[in-house]
Amino acid sequence: KPAAFRCWCSGNSAGDSGEKIEGEKAEEAETSSRKSPGVGKVNFYDPVATASRFITRRVGFKGALGFIALLAGVEGYEIGKAALEDLTKKEASGVPISTASGLTYTDIKVGGGKGPTKGDFVGVQMTVSVDGTLLLDTKKRGRPIAFVFGKRPFQGLQCEGLEEGVVSMKRGGVRKLIIPPELAFGEEGVSLPGGERVPSGATVEMVVEIQEISPAYYGQ
Repeated sequence: KPAAFRCWCSGNSAGDSGEKIEGEKAEEAETSSRKSPGVGKVNFYDPVATASRFITRRVGFKGALGFIALLAGVEGYEIGKAALEDLTKKEASGVPISTASGLTYTDIKVGGGKGPTKGDFVGVQMTVSVDGTLLLDTKKRGRPIAFVFGKRPFQGLQCEGLEEGVVSMKRGGVRKLIIPPELAFGEEGVSLPGGERVPSGATVEMVVEIQEISPAYYGQ
């Protein structure tokens, strides 16, 4: 806790009321400064991306890359380049596309920059529905989903259909996935954050928005 707040909690002199006001202000400032991962200007998925985008607004794209390269050499340059790619969303055709595996996807928004590769840390917002019933909305919960692309065994909501569905997406893109049971959670189903459950043998609909793709410097 802030120093002023600690003083208020432990103080017992005539100056306590003034210290209490200072403590409340410090506590309020601390609370208002907290942001959810991937929301607003602060990116808790990837602090490198946050810093490099801040620099870009001040000195431009090339200047930011040069600054990062100066600090961290070639590796810093590559990280910064990935973090500073174009995030402009574009309207998509909205035409469903079916793949050989049985997955069907429909682009709602087309993002910009790089797509995920093995080992990348991917942060998404998503909804999960089965038979028209909404089971999960991460935006309403205020807790996005993150996973390491290509990592096995799968964790949580990660599945073959999700990975196939996002592999050709870019940061900022939004896509609806219709995932058959064999590409989703099979006969076992899966428990979702919030307590709901995808039942056995269910076809799953996911609407996925990629908020962050961080390079594989996190490790695999």
